Amino acid sequence: MSVSRDQVLAFSRQQSKHPLKMRELARGLRVSDRDYPEFRNLIRHMVREGSLIKSRHNKYGLPSDHGLAVGRIGIQTSGYGLVAPEDGGADIFVAAKHLAHALHGDRVVVRVTRGARGSNRPEGELIRIVARAAQSVVGTYLEDGGLGIFVSDDPRIPVRMPIPNAHPHRAEHGQKVVVHLTFPSVHAHPQGQIVEVLGDSDDPRIETLIFLKKRGLPLDFPSPVLHAAEVTSQAIPPDEIARRLDLRDSICFTIDPPDARDHDDAVSLQVLDDQTYCLGIHIADVSHYVPEGSPLDREAMDRGCSVYLPDRVIPMLPEKLSANICSLRPREDRLTLSALARITPEGELLDAQIAETAIRSRARLSYEDVQHVLDQREGHTPAQPFADTLRRMDALRSGLTEKRRARGAIDFEVPEPQIILDKKGHPIEIHPRVRLNSHRLIEEFMLLGNEIVARYMAERGVPILYRVHEPPDSEKLASFCDLGRALGYGLSNPAQPGNIQQFLEGFKGEPLGHILSNRLLRSMKKAVYTPVNRGHFGLACDTYTHFTSPIRRYPDLLLHRALRAALNNATTPDSMARRARRLPDIGDLTTEREIAAQKAEWDAVKWMQIRYLENKIGQCFDATIVDVRPIGFFVQLCDVLLEGLVHVKYLYGDYYIYRELQGALVGDHTGTTFRIGDAVRVQLAQLDPQRLRIDFHLLSHRGKDHSKRGRNRRRGRSQF
Repeated sequence: MSVSRDQVLAFSRQQSKHPLKMRELARGLRVSDRDYPEFRNLIRHMVREGSLIKSRHNKYGLPSDHGLAVGRIGIQTSGYGLVAPEDGGADIFVAAKHLAHALHGDRVVVRVTRGARGSNRPEGELIRIVARAAQSVVGTYLEDGGLGIFVSDDPRIPVRMPIPNAHPHRAEHGQKVVVHLTFPSVHAHPQGQIVEVLGDSDDPRIETLIFLKKRGLPLDFPSPVLHAAEVTSQAIPPDEIARRLDLRDSICFTIDPPDARDHDDAVSLQVLDDQTYCLGIHIADVSHYVPEGSPLDREAMDRGCSVYLPDRVIPMLPEKLSANICSLRPREDRLTLSALARITPEGELLDAQIAETAIRSRARLSYEDVQHVLDQREGHTPAQPFADTLRRMDALRSGLTEKRRARGAIDFEVPEPQIILDKKGHPIEIHPRVRLNSHRLIEEFMLLGNEIVARYMAERGVPILYRVHEPPDSEKLASFCDLGRALGYGLSNPAQPGNIQQFLEGFKGEPLGHILSNRLLRSMKKAVYTPVNRGHFGLACDTYTHFTSPIRRYPDLLLHRALRAALNNATTPDSMARRARRLPDIGDLTTEREIAAQKAEWDAVKWMQIRYLENKIGQCFDATIVDVRPIGFFVQLCDVLLEGLVHVKYLYGDYYIYRELQGALVGDHTGTTFRIGDAVRVQLAQLDPQRLRIDFHLLSHRGKDHSKRGRNRRRGRSQF
């Protein structure tokens, strides 16, 4: 047929607010009589999928022309839903009573009714479920009078259903299972079949496994993938090293956490005759061992990335590759791709070379070992033999950081919890993770390597996946600026990342700075993988990609293949065209997998935090207010970094009114104000591990005069 779905949508946008009958649409799109039956089927299909709306007068228009929106609904643990419109715009709030039978992830049509109470976010009612989300759900298998019953653990998908006794995966009463849901129709009740038995619910390691399953993330490798890894030879043919740049005599080393099992990157630094540096960024050449289209490659693409949970790592590649053959282990020859940057000691990049290389790492250093040397503390560490090189590297790191900040890059300082587990996997200690200069050193060098490779490929017109971070949504950024002003801090021209960084610098090391950094981070768009280079807003970089972690990120592995082809002049118009056709789908898939992995990691961390506090009900903690809502305010414990709610119903002695523009709850009679950034003392009241919810009661409140503090700060920093 000559008319596509996209053409129908484009034409309908031109006719905005003027819906047309079927024949009128056909005439406007110049559909012939011969093609009209197929065109009619297309329009009916678009109505069924929600792309078009049919009015009572048999006229067709866009959902937005009828006050409607189409999108995926995310059911929140509190019971309400948020619909992300497919045509952009703010999420639409749907109260629990208006959700009908929708489940998390369903594609729905909602009627926008008004601004949500206490917020400028639109509110709506669900009027139709367009398509059910194909999903698997984790829950508990029960037996009642010989009948098998499945009860979902996920409050967003609250299903309870019978399970046939003859299910192929035999589960026992009380065990955790994975059930795949099917729907005979969009309005029918779901049916389910057990696809996996996870184990007993009292197993301390099963909960983090459940978080993986809830996000649809794979755990075990299929047999063909394990076999492909097993038969991969570790031996490097002499002719392979002969055709590469041999850097095995260069002094290089890895710097990672002490418990790291895989090592993607090594670094080296050589002082040249003119006193400039040659900084070597050496990355494991995983592409040499993982052929395109092989079982290893298909599995890596499906996984998208490794998943890092507090008690385990789910690697993208089998352990024989990720922790052995590809890992840059000390005193072993390894194949690498290297970015060799000629750079001044102040961090000015003069030129760069990219090459297929072979290296031999001299040592496996930890961040703590390196920091010990940088701080010039007494005592021997494995990093001591490289002390001079490491101190030069740190000085270079400082210069690179200053140049990156000068161009406007944003450096978010958001504290993260470090969880210490006992041998059984129980959390025994939680404290804020310390960010050392040794961490910054590796981060800065990897950023530089990514930029060098991205520019190399862009200049040659080779299709790759860029790491793109678009400017923040104007409405969300405006909301953040309103909050900043309410707290007494102005942000001039927030569309410029340099101004944002200067703004954040004013709060460095303060609790309010961490809060504002986190809020700003939430207001920004998610970085994605896409073949369309739209730059990286947060890094103030016009061309950026991911090159440095091919063991744990599939886009990096994909880039290595394209880079090797370019280095060997093996790219042809046909091969580049084939790659370009595949890249959009791979970019979408790897972005989706990355988001799922991050959410599983966040859930697992919060669950560990709750487990750590489960025997501390009634204890008191110092905390900071990090968010204010109509239902109360959320606090973050200063040591454990766990967030929980102080519900407004427990704020006795007054009636509190939510003031969104002030980011505050204000007492109607007393004027007592609870505002973001205030220090409070709270008592742990209730934990709900199932819903990952924590409730606190307020003991005392130490508010701050934000407006006065803001005026003083503005006098010191006129640009704000």
